[in-house]
Amino acid sequence: MGLLKQIQQKNHGKDVNHKLYKEARQALRKNSWKPLDLQDLIRNGTMTKEMALFLCTCVKARLNILVSGGTGAGKTTLVNALSTIIPKEERYIIGDVRSNDVRKMLRKEHKGMNGFLATGHSSSPSNMIDRLEIIAYLEGMNFPIIAIREKIASTIDIIVHLSRSKDGIRKITRITEVQGIAGEKIVLRDIFTVNSLEDSFY
Repeated sequence: MGLLKQIQQKNHGKDVNHKLYKEARQALRKNSWKPLDLQDLIRNGTMTKEMALFLCTCVKARLNILVSGGTGAGKTTLVNALSTIIPKEERYIIGDVRSNDVRKMLRKEHKGMNGFLATGHSSSPSNMIDRLEIIAYLEGMNFPIIAIREKIASTIDIIVHLSRSKDGIRKITRITEVQGIAGEKIVLRDIFTVNSLEDSFY
């Protein structure tokens, strides 16, 4: 039963403009929203049309995409928008990668792992890689560090990094390809870069 209906029943015979009813109605109206799609994210400046086209191509090609950024940077919003591009039954959304999610992801324990969308808390694409290495080690992947890096490099295809300024502006500041291993290091290549926002949290 909806909140407004409950309040109406509790206040049956009373003034329908009861303060509690009015506040609840205003709160529900304020929080009524629909998920943003890619067109919305282009209009509000989160990404450019070129970025959107590139990411659509990556999703349709079933590349594994990790969306990184700080708290409130818009990671989940972007993943939700990207998830609308592919059929529901083909989506595998991990959410915020932490603890055993990283182990499952790197070991590809789920049959639908190819083409996943995931989010992770980090300050940059390279920091996201560092965090994955640490989490994998702490979660019991007792491999040499080079083996862990090889697994990361073979699993993650694209890292999309978002930044948020103190006034709430959110932007994709980097789209980075994970190219592989050179020596003992994971090689990253920026495909799109945007000047960091002033006073951005990340």
